Amino acid sequence: MTLTFLYPQAAWLFALVPLLWLPMRQRPRWTHLGLRAAILAVLVLALMQPSLIRAHGPGVQVVILDQREALGTQGQQAARRAFDRLAATARGTLRVIQLGGTRGSGNGSQPPIVTDGSLSTALARALAEIPLATGGAVTVISGGRSTDRHWEDSVAALVRRGIPVNSIAVPGPAAAPFLAEVHVGTARVGETLRIEALVEGADDAPHRLTIDSGGRERAVSQPFAADGAARVVLTVPAEQAGFLPLRVTLDGKSRVETLAAVQPALPLLYVGARQTGGAAMLQQLLGAGFTVTAERPAALAGQVDPARWPLVVLDDVPAAQLPIEAQRRINRAVARDSTGLLASGGLSAFGSGGYAGTPLGAALPITARQQEKQIQPSVALAIVIDSSGSMQGERLELAKQIARQTVRKLAPNDWIGVVEFYGARQWSVPMHHATDIPDIERSIGRMQAQGASVLFPALQEALYGLKDVEARYRHILVISDGGVAEDRYQQLIRHIADSRINLSTVAVGGQIDDEKSMAEWARIGRGQFYSVPDEFSLIELDFKQPQTKPQPAYRAGSFALRAAPEDRGWGGSRIAAAPPLSGYVPAQLRPEAQALLRTAEGDPVLSSWQVGSGRVTALATEPLGGGTANWRSWPGYGGWLARVLAMTARRDPAFDVTIARRFDRLTVAVQRLGAASAGQERAPTLTLVDDSGRTLRTVAPLEARAPGLFEADFAWPSAQPARVEVRDGDRLVYAADAARSDLAPPDATPASMVLPMAIVSQRTGGWHRETPDLGPGALPAPTGLAATDLWPWFALLALTLYLAELGYRRWPSRGRPRT
Repeated sequence: MTLTFLYPQAAWLFALVPLLWLPMRQRPRWTHLGLRAAILAVLVLALMQPSLIRAHGPGVQVVILDQREALGTQGQQAARRAFDRLAATARGTLRVIQLGGTRGSGNGSQPPIVTDGSLSTALARALAEIPLATGGAVTVISGGRSTDRHWEDSVAALVRRGIPVNSIAVPGPAAAPFLAEVHVGTARVGETLRIEALVEGADDAPHRLTIDSGGRERAVSQPFAADGAARVVLTVPAEQAGFLPLRVTLDGKSRVETLAAVQPALPLLYVGARQTGGAAMLQQLLGAGFTVTAERPAALAGQVDPARWPLVVLDDVPAAQLPIEAQRRINRAVARDSTGLLASGGLSAFGSGGYAGTPLGAALPITARQQEKQIQPSVALAIVIDSSGSMQGERLELAKQIARQTVRKLAPNDWIGVVEFYGARQWSVPMHHATDIPDIERSIGRMQAQGASVLFPALQEALYGLKDVEARYRHILVISDGGVAEDRYQQLIRHIADSRINLSTVAVGGQIDDEKSMAEWARIGRGQFYSVPDEFSLIELDFKQPQTKPQPAYRAGSFALRAAPEDRGWGGSRIAAAPPLSGYVPAQLRPEAQALLRTAEGDPVLSSWQVGSGRVTALATEPLGGGTANWRSWPGYGGWLARVLAMTARRDPAFDVTIARRFDRLTVAVQRLGAASAGQERAPTLTLVDDSGRTLRTVAPLEARAPGLFEADFAWPSAQPARVEVRDGDRLVYAADAARSDLAPPDATPASMVLPMAIVSQRTGGWHRETPDLGPGALPAPTGLAATDLWPWFALLALTLYLAELGYRRWPSRGRPRT
């Protein structure tokens, strides 16, 4: 016996009882107060509508007896013996639901037969056999295999009603290999469909799977062994958008009819004018998986909205040809509408300057980099050393040391010659390439101070020696103490300067006779003047002035590429088979970007990063131009480029569509991926078509379950395939579900459709036996239940108390009424 309340929340009204004390006087009449409190309490109890649940009469015992052929003869007999033992000890009403077999007797009555082998249907029927006001129990004698998985609702209802489910597991014979499950992946036209088949059962023979469609064989597997559960994966080309019927057959016997949904080609906006016929070339390269639409760069600033396309390709478009407004619209489409952008090209797109400082340049994962190379220009140097008598001693040694240090700075491609003057002049080292520096130093070291200081002939000799030498810089270095015998050098030095030969002077020694004159010579000769009074003031003269030369913004040649380790599906593994790249633009990778392909020097050729909700990828070469000329003969080029474009594009399809069947009902859930084409509040359109594309049913409106999630539940024949088209503006997504996809043949039920009987028994409070020979014992006699409503009696009691309280107040007491 149990007391239950229909509206227990009315108990909150008991909180009003203390309010009865408020109107009372300082000396309350407790009898009156008790009557009022009792009236309110009884009224609250009546509002809670209590009922008394009590045992009443015998309950109902329902036995689900499995007699299907899948159990085998021994299994059927074991199940029958277990049933007979139960029936002999059962008390109360016994009803039998038989799965398969022939119509027999069950406790003197004809049992119904569930011919479809569905334990879900059997549990639902068992629940219906137990009246609501009657207790009961359900006992399942079966191997657990069902033709569907729709038992959850029936089990939940049994739990709510407190009906235990007992179970006896009956093992069946080992099944021959059969097709248990077939899963068909999604693909876009031009790609391949992935079909995964699960083969259950075991034997020693080799097996083979075949897939055909429209009477044509599409795929055949290699022979494989069936050892309980074998998964076989085959691929079928998706040649046309729409719905593709497939028949998967195991050894020509077990077969499954299924249906594949092939998504439309990915729309692609091609922007480029430098490559003649670029759009047609790209379409041919990518194949049927993409639909290429060509537009002029200027059109993106006007009537062409890049947000309409899941992918925009800029092919070597100079910044000057792409208006600023068009660049801003591309950036908005990427950041807000998830449009993908592939910026590709050579010198025109990524050369010096380019998109630097433009809106589009800020969205690119790379920046243009002007490389500079340091070069060492060639030098022709004639050293004129004063070896006259005035240079004797320390001065000549300083001169030799300065000359030797200067010579050491020269490279083998430089020219060097040494002239000494001492009244006469001679070439101590004739003008030649500086390939033998030690020999030159030894020749300088052999000089001795003698004779007069006659400089003019030595300068002439140096001039003649340099005049016909091909070098970037030509220089004469005069090392002397300034004590020369003649003073007619200015005209000769001007002639030297006019011949593009610089003249510098070095004054050595502590007492310089004419330092001012030597400084003047250097000024006229467009050179430098140096003063070296002693060895502590030695200087190093370097006439080689390094220069930086701009490198070409476009590098042509042969460049091998390597993929980044974190490729993550960009197709980098295919690059190993690609020929070397013919040319690219060196660029600088932004810190947040990812380099997917690099040259051996480390320059990024393919890079990508996220911009807002979209992705921007940069290809630093021309996909259809000279940079990829070697790749035209590479068979994998189209597939690799298609993979890069697919990874960059807005996630497609626009919706994730799932279809679930439950016998003759269909539930379609549509999850929007990304932004809606015209606002999140608009629901997409769902249409079901036949094999010819004719509309069978339009489901509208779809019910919004959550932001971006829509659902429809409707009747649909189980024997009819579901070909679903989901549209949102110009976006179209196909989804398919084969006929009877939720059902399995009675003789080929997969392991995924086995009722977990032990778990169900534990969940409902019943018992479970692993084999029918364990002996479950007698079935307890369930009792029926009856409910008695108590609220009318509480209402009558409240009325009685009210009349008593009224009489109490009206009854005279000591000459005055009670209040």
